[in-house]
This record gives sequence, C-alpha cells and structure tokens, in this order.
Amino acid sequence: MKIHRLLCVTFASFGLAWATAPSAFAAPQVIDAEWKDGSRERAVPLKIRAPDGAESVPLVIFSHGLGGSREGGKLWGEHWSANGYLVVHVQHPGSDEALWRGPGEGAPRQRLARGATAEQLLGRVDDVRFVIDEITRLQTKSDAPAWVKRADLTRIAMTGHSFGALTTMSLAGVRYPGPIKSLAEPRIKAFIAFSPSVQGLKRSWPERYGAMERPFLSVTGTIDGDVMNTGANAKSRAALFDAQPAGDKYRVVFEGGDHAVFGGGSSRDGAWLAAVTGDSKNMTDSATAAVIRDHTQRVTLKFLDAYLKQDVKAKAWLANDAQKALGETGVWSVK
Repeated sequence: MKIHRLLCVTFASFGLAWATAPSAFAAPQVIDAEWKDGSRERAVPLKIRAPDGAESVPLVIFSHGLGGSREGGKLWGEHWSANGYLVVHVQHPGSDEALWRGPGEGAPRQRLARGATAEQLLGRVDDVRFVIDEITRLQTKSDAPAWVKRADLTRIAMTGHSFGALTTMSLAGVRYPGPIKSLAEPRIKAFIAFSPSVQGLKRSWPERYGAMERPFLSVTGTIDGDVMNTGANAKSRAALFDAQPAGDKYRVVFEGGDHAVFGGGSSRDGAWLAAVTGDSKNMTDSATAAVIRDHTQRVTLKFLDAYLKQDVKAKAWLANDAQKALGETGVWSVK
C-alpha cells in the first residue's frame, strides 16, 4: 500500500519523549489506569490528571513520542490540569518504552526504529479513538469513575510530541495516498503538535495538508532536528504551519529549542536523546530549556482556553500579544 510506504518514511522522522521533571503545578488527582480494547485485544495504559472540582471540564489527550510512555508530556499535562482541563496521557503499545527497555538486539536507535511503522501509526490513532469511545460508553454507567463523568466530550483537544505530533496531525486531517485517504477524527476540536514535520515536495502540500482546517498550534525550535537520521530538520518541523490552510493556525519557534525539550520532561531527556542519536552538540542548555518550558505552558494554555473554553480574551492574546510576551525567546506566527 502506498500509504504504508509514505508513513514508514514519515514516522522515522519523529523521535522520543520521556517526562520526569517536577512542576510548579500539580494536578489535584493523578490516576493510573489500563483499559482493554477487546476488539483489538490491546491493553492501553493511561495516566489521568483531573482538576479540582466536580464540574464538567474539557478533555485534552496527549500522545507520547517514539519510545515514550504515559509519563510523556508531564509538564504540559500538570499545567493544563491545574488550570481546569482533564488530561489523559495515552501510552501506545508497540511504539512505547518497551522498544528500548529490557533485552533486545541492536543499538537503541535501531530498536526504536522498529516502532516507526505504518501499522503503529494506525494503532495509535485507534488508541485515541478507543479512549474517546470508552469515555463515551462509561458515561452511560451509573458506576463510572468521577473523572469520566466530568469529561465534556463536546470540547476535546488532541496533543502530542514527535511521533505523537504525527498522531495528532493524522487525527487533524493529513491526507495520504492510497486507499486510506484520511484518519481525521471529527470529535476533536483543536490540536497542538510539539515537534511536528512535513513530508514531500511543496507542490504536494495543498493535497496533503489542505484539509487541516480546525484550530492548530505548532510548537518547535531552531535546533529541533533529525533525531532518527531520516532528514527531518528544524525547517521541515516549522513548515507545517506554512503547509496548512489559513484560519486559526498558530506557530511558535523557540530560539535554541531542541527536540527533547518539547517532550515536557527534564534535561535528562536531552542527554538520553543525544546518546541515542550521537549528537551532543545541538542540545538546549538548562537555563534556556526552563524559559522555553515556561513560555510553552503559557501559549498552549491560551490556545486551549481560546478554543475549548471559547475565551475571547485568550484568542485576542494569541492574535495580538503573544509575540510581545515571548520577547526574543521565540517567533510567533498567526494566520
């Protein structure tokens, strides 16, 4: 299938995500769960961050990078949940930490590359659909967990880093050649991709990315480069914004931001990634990383507030004030 050939090339440009850093914000309730998708005989681990209160709240789903886990996106999920969002971090079997933990043949990069397949992308997309379906089903049950009952399924955002950004893009409406034209999920209202990337010649972009009409925020950096030795670079990661149709599209490119910093973890992520890729020169220093993380929390929360809470002031901030708030740390684009 043509889609499999295309996606296998695309997937390999997406890297790793582990999150272990402490945060100034802590979700009032953190729940680890594992849900079984009987139709696929697949167990899907989850980490849920539920905000204080009992009211209905928007749902934000996070998808980790290649070789990551439900711990991915910790800094982002903590911040969002502390500000009124129910956050579900999904772990994707087959492209998760099992690729590199424990015994296995080959160097770490080789082992990770085995999870970068078309089948794994389709599995990830189905994981996200399953989570939404299962919350929908459980909400009809009187004994459903309290956090499930609070999820407002009319207000859903999809987010992810690296391979998780590709998952996010697929659900947002990227089009592929072959029999599977689109993996778009209409129940999702807004999208945030950390370290996304585009593929193909520029003349193909309208066909590939022209259907991505819903609100979308891309987050990347000037040294967010090629982690799997497949040609992805900071330019191609920033180019997704250029390839998308105008209307509720945003991009921030942080000066000195490497690939690992956008996973929402600690400096150890960058060190591990450098060891895997053999590139220790293009790493974000700790002081810059701290500034990038603070600004990332702020801009992503404003985006969620604008499109899931219909906050008019937040939307105006995105349009008029974001660049001033970023200063020289990043370049903000709107269209």
